[in-house]
Formats: sequence, C-alpha cells, structure tokens
Amino acid sequence: MPPSPRLRLLAALAVGAFLGAGLTLPLTARRVDTLTLLATDLLRELAEAENELARLREEPPGSVAVYETRLELVGGRGQRLPQATEIVLRQQLEPLAQRLVGENVYDLSPAVVRDLFDQRRLQVDETLYRVTVESMVLGPRSLFRLRVEPVPTAPGAGGQDGT
Repeated sequence: MPPSPRLRLLAALAVGAFLGAGLTLPLTARRVDTLTLLATDLLRELAEAENELARLREEPPGSVAVYETRLELVGGRGQRLPQATEIVLRQQLEPLAQRLVGENVYDLSPAVVRDLFDQRRLQVDETLYRVTVESMVLGPRSLFRLRVEPVPTAPGAGGQDGT
C-alpha cells in the first residue's frame, strides 16, 4: 500500500526542516564564533584601558606639551574673510602660534598667550587689520578663534605692523 498524501507531505516537511537546520547550523556557528572572538578582544581592550586609567590616576603626567596649534580666522561679523586676505594673515599669525609648540601646557599663562594675538595690527595690501581673540583652548592641541576686522583709517594716519 502506497503512503498517503498526508504522510508524504509530513515526510517532505520533516526532510525540509532537517535540511534547513543542517544548512543554517554551520552559518550560525560561524557567526557565534566571530562574535565570541570580537567580545574577547573588546574585553581585553577594556582591561588595558582600565589599567592605563588607573596608572594615570596614580601618577599624573608631569608635563604635557603643545604639539599642534590651529587658528580659526573670522571676519568682523562672523563671516569668512576673503581667501587672499586670510592666506596673508595666516602667514603672519602662524609663526606666533608655532612659538607655543613644545611648551608645557601647565606652564602657559592664558593671559600671556592671549596677548600674543589680542589687539595685534597687521597690514594686508593697503588695509590695516586688528586681531581680537574671541576664544582659545590651551592644550596639547590648542585652538585660537581670532576675529579680524579692518581698522578704520583716519585721513593722513599711517598704519604700522605689529602691536
């Protein structure tokens, strides 16, 4: 007697389920292995970071040197300066900022650093510009936001570079 259609359908369903599970199992096992290795690596990195943090808390750094300075130049009303003017001003201001590279951050006086730039007058072509420090961040990567505005010239008054 041949198997009934219901029995055949049930057998086909069982074979399909076994084949599906047989094919899915290796893929899922591979993904689980990958995630387990990733979790192990992350736990190791976390332990290293916690050890480094504990070490830094025990012995604070004796000195942290400035290794990068960045200047942000903005016009009088927060607008961008003309590109040619900005290039010339950067050429004049970058050497002042570079004086700080290599200096210990903890030894820098914010007032003295501000005075390097604040109220400085610089000549670009026929226009005299005044530099004002809007804000600054002193650290290993120092940032200076400088407002640059043209100085109104009085008739017959000549301008000078510097302060």
